[in-house]
Amino acid sequence: MEEKRIIKEVDLISDSVRKAQYHLSLCELPHDLGYVITKESGPSGHGKLAESWYRDSLEQAEKKYEGILRLKTSRTTGRQYRIDDKLQQESQLSLLG
Repeated sequence: MEEKRIIKEVDLISDSVRKAQYHLSLCELPHDLGYVITKESGPSGHGKLAESWYRDSLEQAEKKYEGILRLKTSRTTGRQYRIDDKLQQESQLSLLG
């Protein structure tokens, strides 16, 4: 069975009391079936809530991915996230090894 190929992914963290985390990824499905954007979110060390969006084209998928990322990192109200460099490095290392 072929795996989906990760095109982009990012880990975000908030400065909230429970250190909420947000993982966003854009993956290509096998056999040219399209693209899926997935987010997993929740407090650090607890269960995560997952949600996914399907898009036919890479252009549409990147637009959705970038829109979510922009929303989560540039809010003026609500929970504000920032890119978590430590989690980013760990994710990149796990992809390599």
